[in-house]
Amino acid sequence: MLAFWAVFSPSAYQLLALGAVSMVIAATLFLMSRWAYWLGLFTFPLLAAEFVYALTFSVDVVGWYPNPIVAVFNASMVVYLFFLCFSFLLLIDRRNTLKSDKFLDKLRGTLTAPATNPESPKTSGS
Repeated sequence: MLAFWAVFSPSAYQLLALGAVSMVIAATLFLMSRWAYWLGLFTFPLLAAEFVYALTFSVDVVGWYPNPIVAVFNASMVVYLFFLCFSFLLLIDRRNTLKSDKFLDKLRGTLTAPATNPESPKTSGS
């Protein structure tokens, strides 16, 4: 999506947004973060609808095999949809193995400083 956005249609900001969200989901699922599961569940219908629409539009306008470039494009859409559905099923299957939100914990740790109390110094002896 990001390559298509950059090369062919820089005005299609929905491709940029979905591509960026997909990269975030991939990175946080690699870190086994649980919140990425929910983000993946909510973005799956958007991604599937986008690529089904692109495939049907391409087939309606130019057909399946008018030239090798269009044939490769249509084949890439079919392969993408296959792997999208496979990854969605894998995400649902592996949801119980996702750990806590390491990513959010690290983000919270950098945003909040540890609380220190300078009024009570440690005393030794007595």
